[in-house]
Amino acid sequence: MPNRLFRPRCARVHAGRTCLAGALLSLLPCALHAQTAETQAQPPPPSQQQSEAAKAPKRVVTLGEVVVTANRRSELSRDVPMHVDVVPAETLQQIGAHTLNDYVSYQPGVFFASQGGTGQGELVMRGVSTGNQTSPTVSLYIDDVPVGGSTVYAASATFLLDPVLLDLDRIEFLYGPQGTLYGAGSMGGLIKYVTRQPDTSTPSASVGFDISGTQHGGMNYSERATLNVPLKTDMAAMRISAVDEHAAGVYDAVGQEAKGGVDRTHTQGIRLQFEVDPIDKLTINLNGTAQRIAAGGLSMADYNLDGQPISGGPYNRSLNHLEPFTQTLQLYSLRVGYDFGWSTLNWISAYQDFTNHSVQDYPDGFLGLLNELGPELGLPFPLSNLYVDSTYDVHKSTQEIRLTSPKGDRFDWLAGLWLNREDVWQLYNLQGDNIGAPGQSFLITQYTSSRFEEYAGYGDLTWHITPMWDLTGGVRVSGDDQWLSNQEQGPVAGSPGGFRLSKHSSDTTGMISASYRPDTSHSYYLRASTGYRPGGLQAPLLSSIVGAVPAATDTFGSDKLQSYELGYKGSHLDGQLNIWADVYDIEWHNMQLFTYTLGNAIIQNAGDARVNGLEAQVSYTTGPWNFNVAGAYTYARTLDAHPDIGISKGAPLPYSARSTGTLSVRYQFQLAGYDAYVGAVERASSHRHAGFEGDVSDPDFNLPGFGLLDFNAGVALAHGMTVDVYLRNALNRRVAIGTLNAQAIDFLAALGGPMLVQQSTPRTMGVSFNVPFH
Repeated sequence: MPNRLFRPRCARVHAGRTCLAGALLSLLPCALHAQTAETQAQPPPPSQQQSEAAKAPKRVVTLGEVVVTANRRSELSRDVPMHVDVVPAETLQQIGAHTLNDYVSYQPGVFFASQGGTGQGELVMRGVSTGNQTSPTVSLYIDDVPVGGSTVYAASATFLLDPVLLDLDRIEFLYGPQGTLYGAGSMGGLIKYVTRQPDTSTPSASVGFDISGTQHGGMNYSERATLNVPLKTDMAAMRISAVDEHAAGVYDAVGQEAKGGVDRTHTQGIRLQFEVDPIDKLTINLNGTAQRIAAGGLSMADYNLDGQPISGGPYNRSLNHLEPFTQTLQLYSLRVGYDFGWSTLNWISAYQDFTNHSVQDYPDGFLGLLNELGPELGLPFPLSNLYVDSTYDVHKSTQEIRLTSPKGDRFDWLAGLWLNREDVWQLYNLQGDNIGAPGQSFLITQYTSSRFEEYAGYGDLTWHITPMWDLTGGVRVSGDDQWLSNQEQGPVAGSPGGFRLSKHSSDTTGMISASYRPDTSHSYYLRASTGYRPGGLQAPLLSSIVGAVPAATDTFGSDKLQSYELGYKGSHLDGQLNIWADVYDIEWHNMQLFTYTLGNAIIQNAGDARVNGLEAQVSYTTGPWNFNVAGAYTYARTLDAHPDIGISKGAPLPYSARSTGTLSVRYQFQLAGYDAYVGAVERASSHRHAGFEGDVSDPDFNLPGFGLLDFNAGVALAHGMTVDVYLRNALNRRVAIGTLNAQAIDFLAALGGPMLVQQSTPRTMGVSFNVPFH
């Protein structure tokens, strides 16, 4: 009987919705961020900012002096009426941060929910998550270009780009929905990587090296280099950067494929930029970026639902087949800027090829059950292993045309058009190696193709009512067309013969904010904004063992939220004491959720949720000392009960810790005549849930609270050379920080099989060198 199956991780929502679990069930009846301060300075033009940033010496900057692009225009962060945080690349280098998980671990209220390791996972901000997600709730940008897929067909809630620090200037964290200026998929927030731009005036170069050792792992090392060459002074320049990173594996494979450090990871990246300024008002930037991540396996270990390791050690995984993973990105963009005087035109065209290839092994219990029922499934031979081999290839073309007015006495405005086309090709094989015969047996071979075309118009208008009061309103109107086709074959194929579906939908988002600045040291704001994720298509439900499923349709709708935020940014004691704080209320409607029935997994819009929160940061500087405290309180819960899918009213949303925070101290001094520093950071979180508490078909795993202590120190030597030493997780605390949220794994865990869990990285000590040349 045709049947749909639970999918393992990356393949969990395939067009055909088939998975081995359902087929077997059908037969069972038969058998540190920047400190806040205010300054009276106004931002210089962007080109001047870039040139000055390249020449300026290192120093501790304050929030009021930081220029951000959160609102698609360069402005001081103190003037942005929402929570924006900025982390300079130098800070990440000083603390030994090398992956996205490292970058966000110092941001209270932000989590990286790993799906296996580098390049695999989803971002969570302000608790906006359902654990097993259909598509992202946090967008990832490199400059003005979104990276990765936008829909469930691209497994975009499983794979995301994990950028190395490739010629990075800073990371901007935008909290709360950004649907008006950034579109779909930014319901919880947005993370933007802002890169360094070519300097047409001065040649420069730098080289760097990082080496560290991880307990229970081994040696990690990386090399990086950057070269900036003016091709014609003040008119044209080329900038090229490259990085090569090797991370030692921490997790060990036991069983048939015993191997130590199975999750060793090698990341390579290169970025080439050309900038041409043929006349004063025109800037042309051509950029090409390539990155490749290759990992030997998942950074996951086998645990039971009680939180105990079950394969002989806290970092052990029982494997019958190795699980290599590769992720490649090729990103090309053309940015053209022209100053008309009355407005500036920005034309941004981009193309990317984002490919993820993964292998996931099924555990012994499932393999044994398959071999027992193999003849009834039509399998000619018993199998020595069972695994999924899948490839997702996302081709994405984006086009944005934006006009931005100069800063006016009474009005500022911005207007733009947006086009996005994503083509996804997916190959999925559920297979195993035969026992007693050469070759393999294929249970399912599936080919899926999808297209997502999005088009939108957006804009905002700011009215400077008085020198102290501003009022801003914005709106975005978008539409999308989607196509989905599938062909599959095999003894447990759920949709043999395939299908073709299409869908059209439209969405509107808006934003309004009011700002009050009584002086240059204090700012208050009130903001209301909305966000959404697009709906989509799914395979027709051909059968259900337990009868009809009323919620099963070929489509599911958009889910949307409204956010209300009240905030303050202020500087006191002549800039020594800096404070920002905000409170917010988020109302999430028609959440996209996985609904589980016996042998089937569908997506439906089911119920509402609400998130209330408080975020604050206090920074105090006195003499050589700097103290910084940041924290977030997040109360995220469901508003409706769904007994059929195991969700109760008031259940905490997955990956939403009630309390998170960081406490840091830094002391600056002179060492043999050179500027030096020492610092310490404590990052802490209360417990979280990896799923919905009480969900029996998609079991929850309790992630305990933790506190991790880091130390770092450094010195700036002659000619700009810097040496930084860091010690991460100094007390070597081991705590579960994430699980592999996948239908097949969760299903097996409910039957007593292993839950795949990621532990905090053991104590790591390293040193980083950076040498500039001018």
